[in-house]
Amino acid sequence: MGRRPKPTAQRKLEGNPGRRPLNPDEPTAVAGLPPCPAHLHGEARLIWKRLGKQLLAEKRIALVYEGAFALYCSAWGRYVKAEKAMAKKRSGEVVKAPSGYLVQSPWLAISNRAQQQMMKAIGELGISPTSQSKVSKVTHGATVSRFEEFLQRTRK
Repeated sequence: MGRRPKPTAQRKLEGNPGRRPLNPDEPTAVAGLPPCPAHLHGEARLIWKRLGKQLLAEKRIALVYEGAFALYCSAWGRYVKAEKAMAKKRSGEVVKAPSGYLVQSPWLAISNRAQQQMMKAIGELGISPTSQSKVSKVTHGATVSRFEEFLQRTRK
């Protein structure tokens, strides 16, 4: 199947290192934070507000990303709940079954699955540390020197 294509905006931020033609017709999403879905509660709602505010400030979230962002927040809520439950029971990852044998805590399975779901979602949203490190330069209203403008024109 190969690698998944990167969005044009991300390729531009990275400086288009492969020098492949950019798609001028790619649809672009308008930055905006969708309202928090009603089904999110507790930690999931808190992370929606906290992370959503940061992503909006960086113009890295759009209304059309509501589903992916909701999946991430929902998984985050499950992860936090499972971790708190393991800490509260003080048994951690192992519990005693009715038979007397030690078995893996069901909360550990929930935590592990939530972590997998969060990693997939952050990859889709482009908010993982790996995807951040691939962006070579982001200008926040900085002026570009005439030399940099010349270099950018000659690269195109």
